[in-house]
Amino acid sequence: MESVLIIDDDDAIRRTLELHLSEQRFEVYGADNLVSGRALWNEREPDIVVLDLKLPDGDGTALLQEQTAAQSPAMVVMITGHQDMEYAIRAMKSGAFNYIHKPLDIDELDAVLAKAAQQVRARRRTQAIGGGEPWKPNRIAGSSRAILEIHKQIGLASKSRVSVLISGESGTGKELVARAIHQNSAADEPFVAMNCSAIVPTLFESELFGHERGSFTGAHQRKIGKLELAGSGSLFLDEIGDLTTDAQSKLLRVLQERTFERVGGNMAIPFEARVIAASHRNLGELIKEGRFREDLFFRLKVVEIHVPPLRDRVEDIPAITDYLLEKINRELHRSITKIPESVMRRLQRNDWPGNVRELENVLTQAVLHSTGDTLTLDFLREPAESPPGELATLAEMEKQHIAKVLRAVDWNLGNACEVLGISRPTLRKKMEDYGISAPGP
Repeated sequence: MESVLIIDDDDAIRRTLELHLSEQRFEVYGADNLVSGRALWNEREPDIVVLDLKLPDGDGTALLQEQTAAQSPAMVVMITGHQDMEYAIRAMKSGAFNYIHKPLDIDELDAVLAKAAQQVRARRRTQAIGGGEPWKPNRIAGSSRAILEIHKQIGLASKSRVSVLISGESGTGKELVARAIHQNSAADEPFVAMNCSAIVPTLFESELFGHERGSFTGAHQRKIGKLELAGSGSLFLDEIGDLTTDAQSKLLRVLQERTFERVGGNMAIPFEARVIAASHRNLGELIKEGRFREDLFFRLKVVEIHVPPLRDRVEDIPAITDYLLEKINRELHRSITKIPESVMRRLQRNDWPGNVRELENVLTQAVLHSTGDTLTLDFLREPAESPPGELATLAEMEKQHIAKVLRAVDWNLGNACEVLGISRPTLRKKMEDYGISAPGP
């Protein structure tokens, strides 16, 4: 049984909802202001909260933002008397699962709460399967030999403050590795990231070192650079292979002397952070071409970690997909929990030139277009073009024919069975195997 907390100062609405939802087999609590609502929220930890936007002692959105920041798992449905979309957008940006307008439509409320309850149950199932462990952001998913070796290297790098160089194709998760090193060695200190390929060469010094007021045209106030912001934490320099040779020289000097000056300044500032650099380029080849300094390369490469492309560790795709799906569900307030075997086989067959980043984009599109709790082939964009003239397999042809028949009979399973000449259990099994599901209402 899911629990629902109703926070609304309108006694008639609140009591009506309490009675109605109790009859719908919810465990219901009620509060008529922010103070008592906050107390009940913290004490009872409800699964769902129905929260009025305007309350006598404040704005319901403030309480929503407060609980979202505290990582409350409750699914929040906002009630507003305002028809303006600005209020709806404001509620959703603050972390609401959904919103409804006054005067309340009970049928609409029931539908919204049913979806919220479905997601609550899906989350419980996921936690039960995973041993009840909470979901962790920025986790390196997978158990292949390559990933186990990366974890070993992260542990090695975390024992000291030496520089680390991470190599790997774009989208493989190099920043995740950098953050894992930081979390295991200097979690209480800043983690500052800088994408070297995104910095205009003329602004590199200002971004890295900072500048004093009046040091150049447009420098109207002092700016603190990345070196200083990193403090005693970690400075992550992504795509370091894109730095100009002049910028490389300036960075090398900082690593050698462990001090720097702001642009336009004359005071030496100690540099105490660990440098973690990453690149999708082959720095060895760039050295041969005279485009990357060999001495800087060896300064950075005290510990080297290589993240292999996704196509070389397809055995990690199921674990990565599960992790990404949980992440996407949380971000989009969805509850897609089932991945048919046929969908997983397609994911594992693809080369994924964009690696984990591309996989996440494809899964996000699939979730956005889904209506139930199953990720299906119909919702998945083909990640890569098939070779010209490629013939369909027998299984693919069967799947296409079943889907065509189902659409023709308006998804009536009994009629579809008659046309296909198979039993209902057989049809259901094939629909599950091929990831075929009826469209939503």
